[in-house]
Amino acid sequence: MLSLCFLLLWSVPANALDIKSLRFGSHPDKVRLVIDMDKIEDFRVFTLSDPHRLVIDLPKFSWNAGAAHPPPEAHISDIRQGQLMPGISRIVFDLTAPSSVQSAFLIPAGKDQSNTRLVIDYKKVTHKAFLEQKGTIHGTLKVDNSSNASRSVPVTQSYATTKNGTPLPPPNALRPTQNNENTVVRKPIIIIDPGHGGIDPGAVGSNNIYEKNVVLSIARELKKQLMATGQYRVFMTRETDTFVKLRDRVKFARDHNGDLFVSLHADSIKKKDVRGSSVYTISKKSSDAQTAALAKKENQADLIAGIDLSIEDEQVAFILGDFLINETMNQSKFLANTLVETMQTRGIRTLQTPHRYAGFAVLKAPEIPSVLVETGFMSNSSEARLLTQREHQRKIATAIHSGINAYFERVALNEQN
Repeated sequence: MLSLCFLLLWSVPANALDIKSLRFGSHPDKVRLVIDMDKIEDFRVFTLSDPHRLVIDLPKFSWNAGAAHPPPEAHISDIRQGQLMPGISRIVFDLTAPSSVQSAFLIPAGKDQSNTRLVIDYKKVTHKAFLEQKGTIHGTLKVDNSSNASRSVPVTQSYATTKNGTPLPPPNALRPTQNNENTVVRKPIIIIDPGHGGIDPGAVGSNNIYEKNVVLSIARELKKQLMATGQYRVFMTRETDTFVKLRDRVKFARDHNGDLFVSLHADSIKKKDVRGSSVYTISKKSSDAQTAALAKKENQADLIAGIDLSIEDEQVAFILGDFLINETMNQSKFLANTLVETMQTRGIRTLQTPHRYAGFAVLKAPEIPSVLVETGFMSNSSEARLLTQREHQRKIATAIHSGINAYFERVALNEQN
């Protein structure tokens, strides 16, 4: 028997759809999935490949189904659910074999049945048969997947360096000068990116500690501290427990003309004794095998939400192309080293090699210095518990805040030399 993994709970309005139970029935020619709910008017059901998944989109719901126990004949290895976007929730079934949806329909509540039921019949098929029906959508629920991703890539510019060769950030990232009657102050814009969210919990620690919740708390504290100085404008890619595609996180930073992009995460590896923070920057080559594996895992964050990556790759060509700007990469390294220094100074435990690099998709805004901060390890039970404590979250946020201040202070000092 398989158990329901990554059960995600969140606050929902009283009138949200209520998912009450999931039931499976095995038949000679199909598997029948029945979802009991209190009310529903529309849905959307389809399958995806690489890996094979059955996806169900519904109006935002409250999950009260508990644990599901699909039989082996259902070919299901895992089940996840959560909010995909405002007003829309998603259930994703990881399949162990290519499958085809034969039908999907609603049975309204009646005199003898208090629940409305969504019935989905599917069966295991050959890879060829799967390809023939791929793209077929059952149901008419409208889900807006559009996003204005078109934006011109700026021409590479040559930025100044300090006397010792340390690159300076681009001109639009400079610290604001003192205001006077003839000066217009431009506050640097900081983009904070809490990783994962919604249907994607990220790493899961002991006692069901979710990475998505930890990093959102740290992000909120960091924003609070930065805004309190009056020196910055600060935006977050997500303010709540919602799912945001990787390409939309990058697009958000560019649309808001960000000067710095800081993505917050919490790592997980098989070695349970490893703990400590680290900072990552973009590079075409990985600094080590562990970082390469981390980048691969983080770059597949969209996959867990049931997104067809074959389509997404075409849509995000503007950030996944081979046009990484060397100057921006250098600014990112400058920021990363500054953050590492302030984190260590403020008593944040770091890995032995705290600054690492690999091809992180979320760091690919070509004109914005960007870093990914792994605040600790969810796979280490002690550190996972520590990451849930407000005082430690505040300590991490303060260290990152100090690093951002130091970054702009050094830029201003370099400008005077």
